[in-house]
Amino acid sequence: MDLTLSRPHQARLDLISGIKALTGYRITPQVRARHEARARDRGLDDAQLRDRAFMDGTVGKDPLYQASRGLQRITQELMWREVAQALESRREALQQELSRPPSPDETATLRLDPALQLPEYYSRVEYHLQPGGLWRDPLTGPIYEIGVQHFNLHRFGKSGAEMGLAVTQALRGHDVRRFLEMGCGPGYKMYPILDAWPQAEAHGIDLSAPLLRHAWRRAIDHGRRVRYAQMNAEHLAFPDASFDTVFDMILLHEVPVSATRNILREAWRVLEPGGVYVDLDLPAYRDVDPLTAFTMDWDNDHNGEPYWRAYHELDMREEMTRAGFVDVELLGITSDALARQGNYQGKWSYRAVRGRKP
Repeated sequence: MDLTLSRPHQARLDLISGIKALTGYRITPQVRARHEARARDRGLDDAQLRDRAFMDGTVGKDPLYQASRGLQRITQELMWREVAQALESRREALQQELSRPPSPDETATLRLDPALQLPEYYSRVEYHLQPGGLWRDPLTGPIYEIGVQHFNLHRFGKSGAEMGLAVTQALRGHDVRRFLEMGCGPGYKMYPILDAWPQAEAHGIDLSAPLLRHAWRRAIDHGRRVRYAQMNAEHLAFPDASFDTVFDMILLHEVPVSATRNILREAWRVLEPGGVYVDLDLPAYRDVDPLTAFTMDWDNDHNGEPYWRAYHELDMREEMTRAGFVDVELLGITSDALARQGNYQGKWSYRAVRGRKP
Protein backbone atom coordinates (compact mmCIF):
# COMPACT_ATOMS: atom_id res chain seq x y z
CA MET A 1 0.00 0.00 0.00
CA ASP A 2 1.54 3.27 -1.15
CA LEU A 3 1.13 5.98 1.50
CA THR A 4 3.41 8.53 -0.17
CA LEU A 5 1.99 12.02 0.31
CA SER A 6 1.95 14.92 -2.10
CA ARG A 7 4.81 17.35 -1.70
CA PRO A 8 2.62 20.16 -0.27
CA HIS A 9 1.12 17.86 2.37
CA GLN A 10 4.52 16.40 3.23
CA ALA A 11 6.01 19.87 3.49
CA ARG A 12 3.32 20.94 5.94
CA LEU A 13 3.88 17.82 8.03
CA ASP A 14 7.62 18.47 8.03
CA LEU A 15 6.93 21.98 9.29
CA ILE A 16 4.78 20.55 12.10
CA SER A 17 7.55 18.09 12.98
CA GLY A 18 10.02 20.97 12.99
CA ILE A 19 7.92 22.86 15.53
CA LYS A 20 7.70 19.69 17.65
CA ALA A 21 11.48 19.35 17.45
CA LEU A 22 11.94 23.00 18.39
CA THR A 23 9.70 22.42 21.41
CA GLY A 24 11.52 19.27 22.48
CA TYR A 25 15.12 20.18 21.76
CA ARG A 26 15.27 23.96 22.29
CA ILE A 27 12.45 25.07 24.57
CA THR A 28 12.28 22.07 26.92
CA PRO A 29 16.00 22.27 27.87
CA GLN A 30 15.45 25.92 28.78
CA VAL A 31 12.49 24.93 30.95
CA ARG A 32 14.73 22.39 32.67
CA ALA A 33 17.51 24.92 33.27
CA ARG A 34 15.05 27.35 34.86
CA HIS A 35 13.51 24.59 36.97
CA GLU A 36 16.88 23.35 38.22
CA ALA A 37 18.01 26.87 39.09
CA ARG A 38 14.76 27.49 40.97
CA ALA A 39 15.05 24.20 42.85
CA ARG A 40 18.66 24.93 43.76
CA ASP A 41 18.02 28.49 44.89
CA ARG A 42 15.04 27.48 47.05
CA GLY A 43 16.63 24.32 48.41
CA LEU A 44 13.74 22.15 47.22
CA ASP A 45 13.94 18.44 48.06
CA ASP A 46 12.83 15.40 46.06
CA ALA A 47 9.57 15.02 47.98
CA GLN A 48 8.51 18.55 47.06
CA LEU A 49 9.57 18.10 43.44
CA ARG A 50 7.49 14.93 43.16
CA ASP A 51 4.39 16.61 44.53
CA ARG A 52 2.16 17.22 41.52
CA ALA A 53 0.32 20.19 43.04
CA PHE A 54 3.61 21.84 44.03
CA MET A 55 5.09 21.36 40.57
CA ASP A 56 1.93 22.68 38.98
CA GLY A 57 2.29 25.83 41.06
CA THR A 58 5.93 26.33 40.09
CA VAL A 59 6.88 24.75 36.76
CA GLY A 60 3.26 24.87 35.64
CA LYS A 61 3.25 28.66 36.04
CA ASP A 62 6.44 29.16 34.03
CA PRO A 63 5.46 30.94 30.77
CA LEU A 64 8.11 28.99 28.87
CA TYR A 65 6.69 25.67 30.09
CA GLN A 66 3.18 26.84 29.18
CA ALA A 67 4.39 27.81 25.71
CA SER A 68 5.98 24.38 25.23
CA ARG A 69 2.76 22.61 26.21
CA GLY A 70 0.67 24.89 24.02
CA LEU A 71 2.87 24.14 21.03
CA GLN A 72 2.70 20.42 21.78
CA ARG A 73 -1.09 20.46 21.82
CA ILE A 74 -1.48 22.65 18.73
CA THR A 75 1.00 20.64 16.64
CA GLN A 76 -0.66 17.37 17.67
CA GLU A 77 -4.04 18.58 16.46
CA LEU A 78 -2.58 20.05 13.26
CA MET A 79 -0.64 16.86 12.55
CA TRP A 80 -3.73 14.60 12.57
CA ARG A 81 -5.73 17.09 10.51
CA GLU A 82 -3.01 17.35 7.88
CA VAL A 83 -2.58 13.56 7.56
CA ALA A 84 -6.33 13.03 7.20
CA GLN A 85 -6.57 15.74 4.55
CA ALA A 86 -3.57 14.30 2.71
CA LEU A 87 -5.28 10.91 2.33
CA GLU A 88 -8.83 12.13 1.73
CA SER A 89 -8.49 12.38 -2.06
CA ARG A 90 -7.47 8.69 -2.12
CA ARG A 91 -10.03 7.50 0.40
CA GLU A 92 -12.12 5.37 -1.96
CA ALA A 93 -9.13 3.50 -3.41
CA LEU A 94 -7.53 2.96 0.00
CA GLN A 95 -10.77 1.71 1.53
CA GLN A 96 -11.25 -0.73 -1.34
CA GLU A 97 -7.74 -2.07 -0.84
CA LEU A 98 -8.21 -2.43 2.92
CA SER A 99 -11.62 -4.08 2.70
CA ARG A 100 -11.11 -6.63 -0.06
CA PRO A 101 -11.62 -10.26 1.03
CA PRO A 102 -8.51 -12.31 1.90
CA SER A 103 -7.36 -14.97 -0.55
CA PRO A 104 -6.14 -18.41 0.60
CA ASP A 105 -2.63 -18.04 -0.82
CA GLU A 106 -1.71 -14.89 1.09
CA THR A 107 1.00 -14.94 3.75
CA ALA A 108 -1.02 -13.18 6.44
CA THR A 109 -4.52 -14.02 7.65
CA LEU A 110 -7.23 -11.85 9.17
CA ARG A 111 -10.22 -12.80 11.32
CA LEU A 112 -12.59 -10.03 12.37
CA ASP A 113 -15.42 -10.31 14.90
CA PRO A 114 -18.36 -8.07 13.92
CA ALA A 115 -20.11 -9.04 17.17
CA LEU A 116 -17.25 -7.85 19.38
CA GLN A 117 -18.41 -5.13 21.77
CA LEU A 118 -15.75 -2.51 22.29
CA PRO A 119 -15.16 -1.59 25.94
CA GLU A 120 -16.56 1.81 26.83
CA TYR A 121 -13.19 2.90 28.21
CA TYR A 122 -11.77 2.37 24.71
CA SER A 123 -14.57 3.51 22.43
CA ARG A 124 -14.97 6.94 24.04
CA VAL A 125 -11.30 7.97 23.89
CA GLU A 126 -9.60 9.77 21.02
CA TYR A 127 -6.15 8.38 21.78
CA HIS A 128 -3.28 10.80 21.10
CA LEU A 129 -6.03 13.25 19.99
CA GLN A 130 -6.54 11.26 16.76
CA PRO A 131 -10.06 12.26 15.60
CA GLY A 132 -12.45 9.33 15.79
CA GLY A 133 -10.17 7.39 18.08
CA LEU A 134 -8.58 4.18 16.85
CA TRP A 135 -11.65 2.51 15.40
CA ARG A 136 -14.23 4.81 13.76
CA ASP A 137 -12.54 5.78 10.48
CA PRO A 138 -11.83 2.99 7.95
CA LEU A 139 -8.54 4.80 7.21
CA THR A 140 -7.48 4.78 10.86
CA GLY A 141 -4.53 2.49 10.06
CA PRO A 142 -2.91 4.60 7.32
CA ILE A 143 -3.61 7.81 9.23
CA TYR A 144 -2.05 6.34 12.38
CA GLU A 145 1.03 5.00 10.60
CA ILE A 146 1.85 8.34 9.01
CA GLY A 147 0.86 10.47 11.98
CA VAL A 148 2.73 8.53 14.64
CA GLN A 149 6.02 9.00 12.81
CA HIS A 150 5.65 12.77 13.18
CA PHE A 151 4.15 12.47 16.66
CA ASN A 152 7.30 10.65 17.81
CA LEU A 153 9.69 12.70 15.65
CA HIS A 154 10.66 9.61 13.63
CA ARG A 155 12.37 7.94 16.59
CA PHE A 156 10.83 4.59 15.64
CA GLY A 157 12.73 4.68 12.35
CA LYS A 158 11.43 4.34 8.81
CA SER A 159 10.27 0.79 9.47
CA GLY A 160 8.60 1.67 12.79
CA ALA A 161 10.62 -1.14 14.34
CA GLU A 162 12.24 0.57 17.33
CA MET A 163 9.99 -0.90 20.02
CA GLY A 164 10.13 -4.36 18.49
CA LEU A 165 13.92 -4.18 18.65
CA ALA A 166 13.60 -3.37 22.34
CA VAL A 167 11.35 -6.42 22.89
CA THR A 168 13.91 -8.68 21.22
CA GLN A 169 16.40 -7.47 23.81
CA ALA A 170 13.97 -8.31 26.61
CA LEU A 171 13.49 -11.81 25.14
CA ARG A 172 17.18 -12.69 24.88
CA GLY A 173 17.87 -16.24 26.02
CA HIS A 174 14.25 -17.31 25.45
CA ASP A 175 13.26 -19.71 22.68
CA VAL A 176 10.35 -18.10 20.82
CA ARG A 177 8.31 -20.63 18.87
CA ARG A 178 4.70 -19.37 19.01
CA PHE A 179 4.02 -15.82 20.15
CA LEU A 180 1.12 -13.44 20.68
CA GLU A 181 1.28 -9.67 20.55
CA MET A 182 -1.63 -8.08 22.41
CA GLY A 183 -2.76 -4.70 21.11
CA CYS A 184 -0.75 -5.10 17.91
CA GLY A 185 -2.34 -2.06 16.22
CA PRO A 186 -0.91 -1.59 12.70
CA GLY A 187 1.28 -4.65 13.20
CA TYR A 188 4.70 -3.45 12.13
CA LYS A 189 6.19 -3.17 15.62
CA MET A 190 6.43 -6.99 15.77
CA TYR A 191 8.57 -7.30 12.62
CA PRO A 192 11.90 -7.41 14.53
CA ILE A 193 10.57 -10.37 16.54
CA LEU A 194 9.74 -12.11 13.26
CA ASP A 195 13.24 -11.37 12.00
CA ALA A 196 14.88 -12.62 15.21
CA TRP A 197 12.83 -15.85 15.28
CA PRO A 198 11.83 -16.44 11.64
CA GLN A 199 10.40 -19.91 12.31
CA ALA A 200 8.03 -18.70 15.03
CA GLU A 201 4.27 -18.77 14.51
CA ALA A 202 3.08 -15.18 14.92
CA HIS A 203 -0.29 -13.98 16.21
CA GLY A 204 -1.50 -10.41 16.74
CA ILE A 205 -4.77 -9.25 18.28
CA ASP A 206 -6.39 -5.84 18.65
CA LEU A 207 -9.78 -4.28 19.35
CA SER A 208 -9.73 -2.10 16.23
CA ALA A 209 -10.95 -3.60 12.97
CA PRO A 210 -9.52 -0.72 10.86
CA LEU A 211 -6.08 -1.11 12.46
CA LEU A 212 -6.16 -4.87 11.91
CA ARG A 213 -7.14 -4.48 8.25
CA HIS A 214 -4.16 -2.18 7.80
CA ALA A 215 -1.85 -4.56 9.69
CA TRP A 216 -3.01 -7.44 7.50
CA ARG A 217 -2.52 -5.56 4.21
CA ARG A 218 0.86 -4.30 5.39
CA ALA A 219 2.00 -7.79 6.35
CA ILE A 220 1.05 -9.10 2.91
CA ASP A 221 2.93 -6.27 1.21
CA HIS A 222 6.03 -7.12 3.30
CA GLY A 223 5.75 -10.90 2.96
CA ARG A 224 5.11 -11.38 6.71
CA ARG A 225 3.35 -14.49 8.01
CA VAL A 226 1.08 -13.29 10.80
CA ARG A 227 -2.35 -14.42 11.99
CA TYR A 228 -4.38 -11.36 12.96
CA ALA A 229 -7.61 -11.54 14.91
CA GLN A 230 -9.98 -9.03 16.46
CA MET A 231 -10.18 -9.70 20.20
CA ASN A 232 -10.30 -8.01 23.56
CA ALA A 233 -7.07 -8.77 25.42
CA GLU A 234 -9.13 -9.02 28.61
CA HIS A 235 -10.96 -12.01 27.15
CA LEU A 236 -8.71 -13.89 24.75
CA ALA A 237 -10.33 -16.54 22.58
CA PHE A 238 -7.30 -18.85 22.80
CA PRO A 239 -7.16 -22.06 24.86
CA ASP A 240 -4.97 -22.32 27.93
CA ALA A 241 -1.23 -22.77 27.30
CA SER A 242 -1.44 -21.69 23.63
CA PHE A 243 1.83 -19.72 23.45
CA ASP A 244 5.38 -19.79 24.73
CA THR A 245 5.68 -15.99 24.44
CA VAL A 246 3.22 -13.14 24.98
CA PHE A 247 4.09 -9.45 24.84
CA ASP A 248 2.63 -6.01 24.43
CA MET A 249 4.14 -2.68 23.46
CA ILE A 250 2.76 0.59 24.87
CA LEU A 251 -0.61 -1.11 25.42
CA LEU A 252 -1.20 -1.05 29.16
CA HIS A 253 -1.01 2.73 29.53
CA GLU A 254 -3.99 2.86 27.13
CA VAL A 255 -6.33 0.96 29.46
CA PRO A 256 -7.54 1.43 33.06
CA VAL A 257 -5.85 -0.48 35.88
CA SER A 258 -8.78 -2.91 36.15
CA ALA A 259 -8.28 -3.86 32.49
CA THR A 260 -4.51 -4.15 33.00
CA ARG A 261 -5.10 -6.74 35.73
CA ASN A 262 -7.48 -8.70 33.51
CA ILE A 263 -4.95 -8.61 30.65
CA LEU A 264 -2.17 -9.89 32.90
CA ARG A 265 -4.34 -12.78 34.03
CA GLU A 266 -5.18 -13.63 30.43
CA ALA A 267 -1.52 -13.45 29.38
CA TRP A 268 -0.68 -15.88 32.20
CA ARG A 269 -3.53 -18.21 31.18
CA VAL A 270 -2.60 -18.53 27.51
CA LEU A 271 1.09 -19.05 28.25
CA GLU A 272 2.41 -22.57 28.54
CA PRO A 273 4.44 -23.45 31.66
CA GLY A 274 7.85 -21.84 31.31
CA GLY A 275 6.46 -19.25 28.91
CA VAL A 276 7.53 -15.60 29.09
CA TYR A 277 5.50 -12.41 29.13
CA VAL A 278 6.95 -8.94 28.44
CA ASP A 279 5.29 -5.55 28.89
CA LEU A 280 7.21 -2.78 27.11
CA ASP A 281 6.51 0.86 27.83
CA LEU A 282 8.16 4.08 28.92
CA PRO A 283 9.71 4.21 32.40
CA ALA A 284 7.55 4.69 35.49
CA TYR A 285 7.40 8.13 37.07
CA ARG A 286 9.45 6.92 40.04
CA ASP A 287 12.29 5.90 37.73
CA VAL A 288 12.76 9.29 36.08
CA ASP A 289 13.65 12.70 37.50
CA PRO A 290 10.80 14.86 38.89
CA LEU A 291 10.63 17.29 35.95
CA THR A 292 10.47 14.45 33.42
CA ALA A 293 7.71 12.81 35.47
CA PHE A 294 5.77 16.08 35.66
CA THR A 295 6.13 16.70 31.93
CA MET A 296 5.14 13.12 31.11
CA ASP A 297 2.06 13.51 33.29
CA TRP A 298 0.81 16.36 31.10
CA ASP A 299 -0.23 13.74 28.52
CA ASN A 300 -2.77 12.27 30.93
CA ASP A 301 -5.02 15.33 30.75
CA HIS A 302 -4.07 16.96 27.46
CA ASN A 303 -3.04 14.33 24.89
CA GLY A 304 -5.82 11.75 24.86
CA GLU A 305 -4.14 9.53 27.47
CA PRO A 306 -6.65 9.23 30.35
CA TYR A 307 -5.05 6.08 31.80
CA TRP A 308 -1.43 7.19 31.42
CA ARG A 309 -0.96 8.46 34.98
CA ALA A 310 -2.39 5.38 36.67
CA TYR A 311 -0.18 3.05 34.65
CA HIS A 312 3.00 5.03 35.21
CA GLU A 313 2.34 5.09 38.95
CA LEU A 314 1.57 1.35 39.07
CA ASP A 315 3.99 -1.16 40.57
CA MET A 316 4.15 -3.55 37.61
CA ARG A 317 6.46 -5.98 39.39
CA GLU A 318 3.83 -6.39 42.11
CA GLU A 319 0.96 -6.60 39.60
CA MET A 320 2.67 -9.34 37.57
CA THR A 321 3.56 -11.29 40.69
CA ARG A 322 -0.05 -11.07 41.82
CA ALA A 323 -1.14 -12.40 38.41
CA GLY A 324 0.99 -15.51 38.97
CA PHE A 325 4.25 -14.70 37.22
CA VAL A 326 7.59 -15.57 38.79
CA ASP A 327 11.14 -14.28 38.24
CA VAL A 328 9.64 -10.86 37.51
CA GLU A 329 12.29 -8.32 36.61
CA LEU A 330 12.41 -4.74 35.42
CA LEU A 331 14.70 -4.18 32.46
CA GLY A 332 15.90 -0.76 31.39
CA ILE A 333 16.46 -0.99 27.65
CA THR A 334 18.15 1.75 25.68
CA SER A 335 18.14 1.12 21.97
CA ASP A 336 20.66 2.78 19.68
CA ALA A 337 19.24 1.12 16.57
CA LEU A 338 17.95 4.43 15.27
CA ALA A 339 21.40 5.97 15.28
CA ARG A 340 22.26 3.46 12.57
CA GLN A 341 19.20 4.59 10.61
CA GLY A 342 20.31 8.21 10.63
CA ASN A 343 17.72 9.30 13.18
CA TYR A 344 18.59 12.65 14.67
CA GLN A 345 17.15 11.83 18.08
CA GLY A 346 19.58 8.98 18.74
CA LYS A 347 18.98 6.70 21.70
CA TRP A 348 15.64 6.11 23.38
CA SER A 349 14.94 4.43 26.71
CA TYR A 350 12.20 1.93 27.52
CA ARG A 351 11.12 -0.04 30.56
CA ALA A 352 10.40 -3.74 30.03
CA VAL A 353 8.83 -5.89 32.72
CA ARG A 354 9.49 -9.58 32.11
CA GLY A 355 7.98 -12.52 33.96
CA ARG A 356 7.71 -16.28 33.59
CA LYS A 357 4.80 -18.65 34.07
CA PRO A 358 5.94 -21.44 36.43
